[in-house]
Amino acid sequence: MNRDLRFDFARMLCMSLIVCFVHLWAYIHPEVTSAIYVHPVFDILTNSCLGLFTFASGYLLGGKYSFGKDGNTKIWPFYKKRVLRIIPLFLLAALVLWLIGFNSAKATLNGVLCISPFIKPRPQTLWYIPVILWCYFITPLISRKNFAWRLISGVGLLLAVWLIRHFVNSIDWRFLFNMLLYLVGLVSAPNFNWKFENRNWIKWLVVMFFVGLMSLTFFKTPNVLFKRTAAFVGVFALLFVCEYVANLVFHRSASGEVSPMGKLIINVSYASMACYMFHRLFFWAGEMIWNPSTAWVKWLYMAGIVFPVMLVLSYYIQKGYDSIIEKTTKKK
Repeated sequence: MNRDLRFDFARMLCMSLIVCFVHLWAYIHPEVTSAIYVHPVFDILTNSCLGLFTFASGYLLGGKYSFGKDGNTKIWPFYKKRVLRIIPLFLLAALVLWLIGFNSAKATLNGVLCISPFIKPRPQTLWYIPVILWCYFITPLISRKNFAWRLISGVGLLLAVWLIRHFVNSIDWRFLFNMLLYLVGLVSAPNFNWKFENRNWIKWLVVMFFVGLMSLTFFKTPNVLFKRTAAFVGVFALLFVCEYVANLVFHRSASGEVSPMGKLIINVSYASMACYMFHRLFFWAGEMIWNPSTAWVKWLYMAGIVFPVMLVLSYYIQKGYDSIIEKTTKKK
């Protein structure tokens, strides 16, 4: 089966927008505590990018794995693979960000224990990792061959979390938002490819609707409901844009092999999780080496030098780690 290359492009795009634009803004302008407070567009864009990453994870896992008596996947090997893939690097990233003073000890501990979606304080940046781990945890419950089961159990679980949040205000709304998108991907994967063949007008309508929603934020400060709705629409607008660009960029040959540019994008996609977890460290190290006082010079330095180095090192961090895991599991 051919690789679904639109999600490789999506991972690359979303990671780059968050790391090299949204989060970098806070390094270029240290007077703000977070780039999302500069303008609502940043907030909407950040949640759209992370939401697309979450949706893609649910969609790809939902299409690959099926659990239960009629499924072909065992629960514990699935959990083992997810745990080994994420948690050791997550623990290392959490430790490093605590050591450089980016996150407090309590926020770091909450994140490492994966209770930060439910209890404050939450670690900056790494708050997302416990969220996606909880999504992986619920996957065997939802991902069954029976579509009715997927739909009913997915909706039921989402309503249960929403109801609990109604009484427990400390639950992070981003947890509920990303779980919604993960479940949409997980439930729809076996029956719907989100490509709308021969109905491109639907995709462009969604894209234009998202652009319109973003434009409105320049005229009036949006409320919370507006921003979350816009972010949800943005997930699918970005997905359709990624599909369109991926079709132009990858250029499969007759044998199915992708172009050199396509291979580069796949490699960046592969490094995206490690890059996301460690990019604060790379920015911190970049500032230690050189910290220009002029904003535009610092931006060029971070985006033009630190970011490419970050991508290369993140690729080899992920590659080296996967190699160690593969050798370790084979020995057992």
